[in-house]
Amino acid sequence: MPPRDQAADNSHAQFMRAVDEELSKFECSEREFRRKDRDERAKRLQMPVEKFDNADLRKIFKS
Repeated sequence: MPPRDQAADNSHAQFMRAVDEELSKFECSEREFRRKDRDERAKRLQMPVEKFDNADLRKIFKS
């Protein structure tokens, strides 16, 4: 592969890694924001915030 094409491939790979890292950071902060927002709304509405796992949800919706 010519050096110019190889440099372009390396540059693209670095760019994609940086994009992936930024997206991961954003998704993490978005999850945290949504969790806090949900907890605040539940507190305002005086509703209990329950923690369910998938097995619990299957039992609830199966009934």
